[in-house]
Amino acid sequence: RGSATMRPAALVALLLLGLAQGASGAAAFLEDFNVGDAIKGVPGMMRNNFHTLTTGTQALWRNRKVAAVLRKKHKSEGAMPTYPELLLLRKSADDTQKLIQAGMVYLILPEALPAMLYFFPNCLPSTFESETRRGKRYDTLLRLRAKAVLDLAVLIDSDAAAKTGKTGRLAVERAAEAERVLRASSLPAAAAQLARYLPPATSAQMVEVDKAPLKGMPGPFLKAGCTLIGLSGTLPDFIRRRELKKHLRHVIREDQALSLTGVGLLARHELLDATFDRGLGAIDASDAELRSQLTGWLKLVNSTRESAMAAQTEPKREADPTRIRIAAMAVSAVSSTRSSSPSKLPRLLYSKSH
Repeated sequence: RGSATMRPAALVALLLLGLAQGASGAAAFLEDFNVGDAIKGVPGMMRNNFHTLTTGTQALWRNRKVAAVLRKKHKSEGAMPTYPELLLLRKSADDTQKLIQAGMVYLILPEALPAMLYFFPNCLPSTFESETRRGKRYDTLLRLRAKAVLDLAVLIDSDAAAKTGKTGRLAVERAAEAERVLRASSLPAAAAQLARYLPPATSAQMVEVDKAPLKGMPGPFLKAGCTLIGLSGTLPDFIRRRELKKHLRHVIREDQALSLTGVGLLARHELLDATFDRGLGAIDASDAELRSQLTGWLKLVNSTRESAMAAQTEPKREADPTRIRIAAMAVSAVSSTRSSSPSKLPRLLYSKSH
């Protein structure tokens, strides 16, 4: 009987907590909590939550149907999908995975589902995301981008100063390369400094790297790459490698579509998703600025590819496209952090006082 009553209770809590608009942290919630206001606000909150649940579920199943049609069409016709189609296919798959994960939590420990959705709102499928939550997600990505850049820079600098022997010499070499990247006059020039880390994908030595392009990447660099795409916290390296590789594979395919169709017809939410996925973008950027950044990204990928091939000895081969995107994302993140980072205190720390 206890189990039977807990499951409906978990569903009610899911509506009230998981889908409540503008949910904030637990500490802020407790600090501002008022019993009278909470009781008065229950009917309106229930209406909003029911509306979110209804529209989110309808959009989820609608996207699944459209995605199934697109997959069938591309398989039968062999046509290259457009960026909006690829984005829908990606989000539909991710949303299904999130729904399955939430379902597993509900089946194993239903009481934990409301807490999971309350403290980890990104566990919700994208169709349940409100404009407010979407803005908060972009803001979080901006802050994580700045954190990834700053933490890695401090770590490289510290290793160069503290480590000795062979490890110390490697750390000093990395610090010198990082300095050249930071002092480069342009994004292509910065990415060119990383050319020796972009091996050919088809050489006998790199066959395994091509299948597992992130194998051998040092832990701090892998962590920074995952933080850049919004995957932070304490995670095993194999999960970081898997998720970052998955993200980069999506970016490669989407870049091919964008190169063919251009960026002129993309809607604002597509521009934001595309730029943030590549270490670029800002919430307050105009559509024209986002299009310019995305066009610049495509040029950067091509110039990085050319720099990688120029650094090779004969016979020259195509560089691993996954490694090319890692290099391009790294220098893009540095540039965008400089221009639009929400982390004001680190910038004030190094600015000249007046």
